[in-house]
Amino acid sequence: MSFNKPTTEKQYDINMLFVLFLFGVVSCFYIYYAQQMGQYNGDFYLRQMVFYVLGFAVVFTVLHFDFEYYLNLHWFLYGFGLFLLVLLDVISPHEDFAPRQNGANSWFKIPSVGLVQPSEIMRIFLVLTLSAIIYRHNSRYREDRTFQTDVLLLGKMAAVVVPVIGLLYRQPDMGSIMLIAAIVIALLIVSGMTYKILLPLIGGPLVALLTFVFFFFRFPNFVDKYLLSNLKSYQVDRINGWLNPFEYVDEGYQVLQAMTAIGSGQLYGNFNTNIYIPEAHTDFIFAVVSSMHGFLGGAFVITLYFILLYQILMTSMRCHNAFGKYLCAGLIGMFSFQIFQNIGMGLGLLPVTGFTLPLLSYGGSSLVATMFALGMVMSVKYHSKTYFFEAQKE
Repeated sequence: MSFNKPTTEKQYDINMLFVLFLFGVVSCFYIYYAQQMGQYNGDFYLRQMVFYVLGFAVVFTVLHFDFEYYLNLHWFLYGFGLFLLVLLDVISPHEDFAPRQNGANSWFKIPSVGLVQPSEIMRIFLVLTLSAIIYRHNSRYREDRTFQTDVLLLGKMAAVVVPVIGLLYRQPDMGSIMLIAAIVIALLIVSGMTYKILLPLIGGPLVALLTFVFFFFRFPNFVDKYLLSNLKSYQVDRINGWLNPFEYVDEGYQVLQAMTAIGSGQLYGNFNTNIYIPEAHTDFIFAVVSSMHGFLGGAFVITLYFILLYQILMTSMRCHNAFGKYLCAGLIGMFSFQIFQNIGMGLGLLPVTGFTLPLLSYGGSSLVATMFALGMVMSVKYHSKTYFFEAQKE
């Protein structure tokens, strides 16, 4: 008689659902405050409420769909996402269908719906596809894993990532490319790949970035002549605005305004601030939070994110299916980088990339895609089997 019998009792992740409800309240509240600054015409907070209702409907739909079925559907979803990116690239010269905003053709314009960014959902499909590739590869080479098999896995992952990056580069959407890099790194770390491959892949770009920053301040003439001369003008402006915003005031305008707004909030906040915050309801919503409720408001929002990421991590650790673990790990990498980057650019620590703050910034396609991803996480918990001894320990 075996006592390690799996049980199939299914439970909703009440803790995560409550955290998402809190995010909805906080998001609509600060978007309402942001649109009072005189730079907007429209009730964005009402639209955000509608997006959240739609998002919760997506969550409850997705979590009832067994996550293991994605092992059979991931190629279809990946192909659909790739088709949308190709279609966007083809029709991008036509402003009526793919308007150019902030120097990029990254959105479809759909009548009665608005702007839809296909890269938002493509990132989720990429997490699914890469997780399935790793799962099947590791299952096949479980007993005879070698350096060569790890190189093979790396090649399989590159084969699905490179076409997506190529299409995003043509838009151009460097922010989404950076997010995909974060997803790949997170999945490589949990894939069990040898450190002989991981160290160069992860450490190499980090060392290159730190070297560039050192040369930027120590040898500015060399950087201008040999490094920045090969970049486009808007990319040079973003680098100068990030690393030296007080000298390049025009290029660093957004960062300076966000930093000033965050600093004006001090500890408890300042309701009477008249500081103009560009893109207050989207990219720089954290500056609105910190301006209105100071350090305590910013700390509260960051704490909510830590709780959310902790819930995803616990779901991953308690899942007995490797595919579910990879899925959660990829989403943790994506969300962590997006949160860190958005808050960091508001503080002047990281370059401005146009990232929204997940669950907080205004945006329908971003919010629904995020809720879709979190619905998959809840599906991992809802459909994962538990075991007798594990249940006794808990």
